[in-house]
Amino acid sequence: MWENLTPADLDRVRHELARERSAMLSRHTAELKDLDARCDELEKFNRLIGAFTEKYLKTNVPPEPRDEASPALHVEQQVSPSFGTPLRRLVGR
Repeated sequence: MWENLTPADLDRVRHELARERSAMLSRHTAELKDLDARCDELEKFNRLIGAFTEKYLKTNVPPEPRDEASPALHVEQQVSPSFGTPLRRLVGR
C-alpha cells in the first residue's frame, strides 16, 4: 500500500484539510458574531433595567409612617388523631 502513495496524494489531502479548516473558521466566525450580538443584547437589557430602576424605583422617597403595629396573628393547628399511628409504623417505632 505504501508503495502506491504519491506526492499527488499528499497534495490532495493537504487541499482537503485546508478546505475543512476554512469551513471551520467560517463557522467559528459566524458563531462568534452570534455570541457577540447576544452579549450586546444583554448589556442593552442591563442598561434599560438600570434606567428603569433609576426613574421609577428611587430609594430616596421616605417610607409612609405606620400608625400602629400589625395585629397579632393567631394560628391554630389541628392534628388528626390517626396521624401518629401510621407515621410510627413508617418510622419503625
